Order: sequence, then C-alpha cells, then structure tokens
Amino acid sequence: MCVLWGLVSAAARTRGIFQQKNIRASTKYTAREFLNITPMYIDLSLRRMLPMLVIGMVLLVSVAATGNIKERRYGSTPPVASIGFAWQELTLRVRYAIESSVWKTGQVASAAFSFFSGEEEATRGGAGGRTARAIPVLTYHRIVGNRNDLNNVTVRNFSDQMFALKRAGWETITLKEYMEFMDGTRELPERSFLITFDDGAKESFYPVDPLFDMLGYEGVIYVIASAMYTEKSTYYLSPNELRRMLDTGRWEIGSHSYDGHRPYPTDRNGNTGIFFADKLWLEEESRLETTEEFTARVSNDLAHARKVLEDEYGVIVNTFAFPLGNETGIEGAANFPPGAGITEDEAEKLYDLGFLQTDNNNFTFNYLEDRSFIARRIHVDHDWSGERLLRELEGGLPKELPFEDDFSRDRGWIPAWGTLDLGTNNFLLRADEGASSASAFLDGSALWADYSFDATLNWQDGSVFLLADLTNSKTYNACVFSPGTVRIQSTKNGETRVLAEIRDPKFAYGESARMGIRVHGAVIECLWDYSSVVEAYSRAMSAKGGIGIQVWNPELGSAAVQVWSILVRPFGS
Repeated sequence: MCVLWGLVSAAARTRGIFQQKNIRASTKYTAREFLNITPMYIDLSLRRMLPMLVIGMVLLVSVAATGNIKERRYGSTPPVASIGFAWQELTLRVRYAIESSVWKTGQVASAAFSFFSGEEEATRGGAGGRTARAIPVLTYHRIVGNRNDLNNVTVRNFSDQMFALKRAGWETITLKEYMEFMDGTRELPERSFLITFDDGAKESFYPVDPLFDMLGYEGVIYVIASAMYTEKSTYYLSPNELRRMLDTGRWEIGSHSYDGHRPYPTDRNGNTGIFFADKLWLEEESRLETTEEFTARVSNDLAHARKVLEDEYGVIVNTFAFPLGNETGIEGAANFPPGAGITEDEAEKLYDLGFLQTDNNNFTFNYLEDRSFIARRIHVDHDWSGERLLRELEGGLPKELPFEDDFSRDRGWIPAWGTLDLGTNNFLLRADEGASSASAFLDGSALWADYSFDATLNWQDGSVFLLADLTNSKTYNACVFSPGTVRIQSTKNGETRVLAEIRDPKFAYGESARMGIRVHGAVIECLWDYSSVVEAYSRAMSAKGGIGIQVWNPELGSAAVQVWSILVRPFGS
C-alpha cells in the first residue's frame, strides 16, 4: 500500500492535482486543518486512480514474474551473478551468430567457386566417408574470461578450438553413441569425438551452450552431486540450472562423485590426501581407516552420487569421471597404493564407463578393440589454439600403412619420457638431466599388425631401441642396438625378457645407421642395413600395436639420438 500511495502521490504532483490556490508556501496548518483542506486539492476519483492501480499491478506482477523466471533459470544463484550470466549468454549468442554466418557464407562461396571452376569440393580434413576406428574424448573444466587463468581455457580460445574442429569435419557424439561404438554395435564416421566438462561449474555451461547451439555440438557435464546443492553458489550449477541445461537436448550429465572431490585428512597432523586413493584419518579413533572401511566409503559415495543425480533429474547416470583426473592413484597413492585399483573395481560395479585423463604412456584415442571400463580423455591445456587442438586430434587418428616420416612436421609422436625436439626435418630424442633414457612412440599406430619398421639415424653413443607391437609405453617388443650387439627383447608392464642376441662388430655407430625391426606371425626380426640379423619366435600370433624409439646410456643425462627418417611397410610388401 505504501508503494501504491507513493505512486499516486507522484502522479498527482506531476499532473498538477495539488492546486496552489491562494495558499502561500509559508502558510502553517495544524494536522486537523490540513486534513480538512486535503479533499480540496487531491482528486481521488476512479477516473484518476484506475490508471495508477493498473500500473501498480503491472509492476507487482512483473517483479513477481521476474523472481519466478530467475528462480527457474538460475536457482539460488545471487541476483547480480544471475544478471551477469544472462548478459554473457545473450552477448555470446549474438557474437556466435555473426561468426557462424560469416563461416557459412565462406562455405557457400567456396562451394560455388568449386562448382563454377569444375573442381570437386574437398572438405579440409573431412572424414571422406570413412568409419571411425577410435574415438577421442576431450576434457575441460571451466571456460573463463580471464587470460591469466593457467588452469582453464578462455572463451576466445575455446571458440577458436570449436570452430577449427567444425571446419575440419569433426562432429560430437553422445555418451550412448560412444558406448555403442565401443561395444561394437554402432558405426560412427571418422572424426567423431566426445566433449566432457568436470565439476558441474556454471562456467562450463553459460559460455559454452550458445556456441554448441550454433555449431550443433553436444557435451557432457560431470557433476559433484553434493556441490549442486550449495546455496547461492556463483561457481556450481544449481539443480534448476542443470535441469534447464538438460532440457536443451544438447547436454548430458555424469557422476563426478557425491563428495569426493575435496581433500581429506590422512594423519593426525592434518595432512590431506585423495578421497578415492588414500586411507583417511579417523580423528575420533585416532587411526587410519582399514581397507574394508576404505572400500565401503568409496562404494557408498559412488552409489549415493548416482542415486542422487538419477532421482533429481530422472535420467540414467551410468558414467563416472574420476575426480582429479589420473591423480586418483593410478600410479600409486600416498599412503595406500592399492586404493586406486579398488576404486576402479568398485566404480565398475556401479557404472558402465569410467573416465581418466590420458597421459604420455598411452595412445590418446580410445580403440574399439580395448572395450575397457576405463576410457582416456585428452586434457585441453589453457593455451591451446584451435590449430594446436586440431593438430593433436589429427595426429591421433589411426594411421594407414605404408607410413613414412621425414619429420617435416609433427605427425603425432608422443614423448613418453625424456625430451623430444620435433619438426622442421628434425627428430631429436634425449634423456632429461639425471635420467638414463628417453622414449617416444607414434600416436595412431595402435592397430598396426605384421609390418617392418626401418629407421635411418645419427647414432653416436649408448643404445637405441626400435619398438614394435607397442600397446603402451611399458608393453612392446624391441630390437636393441648396442655397439657390437643386437638383442630382441619383450617388455610387458615394464618387465623385460631377452629373447635372442647376436654379436658382430659391424653393429657400430654412424651418422646414417640403418636399423629395423620386423614383426609377423610368431616372428620378431632385427635388421641391420635392411638385412635380417637375428630372429625370435615368441610373438603372439594375434599381436598388434604401434611403433616407438628409445635411447639409453648409463651416463645420466647423456642419452640422445637423432632420427633422419622412418618407413613402416606391411610385411611382405
């Protein structure tokens, strides 16, 4: 009523209802006298009041509706932050609409030019009708405006990346499509990929959705189930926001734990560890939890996260992204090395698929032949341009035989350890200071079987390993070339067996040493100057895998080799 009376009074003043008939400004009235004269100067007729009543009602309804919309779209997000996200959404939609129009106009112009010039249009990097044999998965956290944030990709870089992939023919897929591909029940075109975002942050959705809408892309957000209920959070998406996100049809959700993403105490001194990898400290009992307690805690969190998300949104949540990427203890935890393995086992009981970030020990794509519960994700660094991301994905595509590399550009070599200087006709692999070896392998070569791998290199010290049948950086067959000696070795999960050896002084250092390895059927052969010099018959008949190069020297920090060129051919060609 006070608001309404204020509106009436203001309107009365502006319309001149208060008449100053012979009343001096200095005239003094008592309250009773003022009340007696008020009707003379205020028109309270229905004709005058009705417009003001209508305006007041409209304002009240508008305020209520605005609050309703805000609650439905942004949940408990503070009003100022809600306005900021709404403004960001709006401006990005306009910006991406303009960029998309320019891009599409360019496509039309290119197609027209090709038509009138009689040339067949070729989509740069397009799939060309081929079906996928492996799928990459990208992972991001937040997409931010701050260029000084070294942990997250900026809005500008993300836009550059997505447009670069779209132009090159890369298209997103859903979780269902990914899992059916890995089950062998669905074919997908080459250059299909999955995009994921961890934590369930607002900045994973608001800067991204307008771009996905324009490009026809889809994504998955992995939600920390307890965090979405954080009141007035400007960081985490609220249930209402997640619900609106799902309603777009462009997004899916997965589990990122219920409350396993923050540090927990692991001793009486307050040191902290990883929820899914370490035994936690029980303060009341002044001890570490037992293995049984660790397992029960992990299992309960995994199950509770899935139940909460499914109950809240009415969708099936059958995938899990391990918090902290590959830091769940895959290589061992601080106080409980078996912890990561137990977590993986418990997760596999409750989910169909678990995501870890890839590392330099594995191929970057996920292969149909693996059919593993664990899928690897490529973490996109904060400073990657669209060109850099495209180069990473193109380099990871399954490669065909024969394959030749003169190192004029990067064709997908991954340094497992040590330092690799690559490009401009240069491949220089060297050990880091304090290390005795270095190793690199070729991404996209995982499906090769029965082939010969020849290399020409500048070999001046130490030993050189040519790797074949490589499934990861710790599992492969190898020919090891040392001065006067060539050995055949088989390494599985880091454990090495010597299968055969030959000694001959002709195996010597040189600026253009020519060595090779040949694998076919049960046979592993080592070659010198293109001739077989030693064989072993211990290879699995169905073995397949990629190629790699290692260098070793007992003098720490000195191992190095320069490779001039390589050629890989199908066996018998």
